[in-house]
Amino acid sequence: MPKISGGKKLLSMIRSYIDDCKAADSKKPIFANVAGFCRFAGISVGEFLSYKKAFPSEFESAGAYFEDAALNSGATASLVGMYLRQYGFWNAAAEDEIICDHDMLADGI
Repeated sequence: MPKISGGKKLLSMIRSYIDDCKAADSKKPIFANVAGFCRFAGISVGEFLSYKKAFPSEFESAGAYFEDAALNSGATASLVGMYLRQYGFWNAAAEDEIICDHDMLADGI
């Protein structure tokens, strides 16, 4: 049985976790992340990911919360991108194929 009973509860707990990370008395900012949230909430990462099906709209909002926290954390862009793709919050844009029928050599480039 899930420990988080609804999407609103999920978002409330994520906001509390991120606020705790911001308020932490530390020389180095704490990177609010899914693993840390799962520890905070007392759930497994698998259970957290199961909320994508149970509460799809709220899970998408959760992704925005984690994205905002990550982008404002001071972490490198590559770390933020890798982290957000790992949990399905960002799609891997590099996998998209772009086809161009334009012949640059014929145009004199």
